[in-house]
Amino acid sequence: MTIVIYSSHTGSSKKYAESFAEKMGFECHSVSEKIESIEPIIFFGWLKGPRIVGLDSADPFKLRAVVAVALEENPEFGWSKVKEVNNIRVPFYHVRGWIDRKKLNPLEKLFFLFLCVKMKLKGLDSHTQPLFDAMMNGGSFYDEAPLDRLEVMFKTK
Repeated sequence: MTIVIYSSHTGSSKKYAESFAEKMGFECHSVSEKIESIEPIIFFGWLKGPRIVGLDSADPFKLRAVVAVALEENPEFGWSKVKEVNNIRVPFYHVRGWIDRKKLNPLEKLFFLFLCVKMKLKGLDSHTQPLFDAMMNGGSFYDEAPLDRLEVMFKTK
């Protein structure tokens, strides 16, 4: 049996992981639980720069898939760099999460303000405006549809 492990900061990785695990009938655990298991792992984690938080604590030999949760959806975002930095050698997926500003610390809020100023100076468009709004005010892009490919992969095993 496969298990799902997640790291979550504002809740979106946790929600995706729990929903996916429930659909598949898999156990689901937070990375903070330090699960000792021989089972294969599907890891859901949030991005902090190009790093997937908590992924380094998962046994790379047990990983069967990695799902990065971020605000970005653009295929040209730099997903190949995320895979490289995190040394991902298994199927890799990304889904859009959300920002709950109440769960951010002052430094994280300042970082998002910096990104928003950069966006505003470059000019907002149909792609960057929703990101700007989410970073400034909080917001959700939660959508389980992209997980269908992952579900199909594990239903056929």
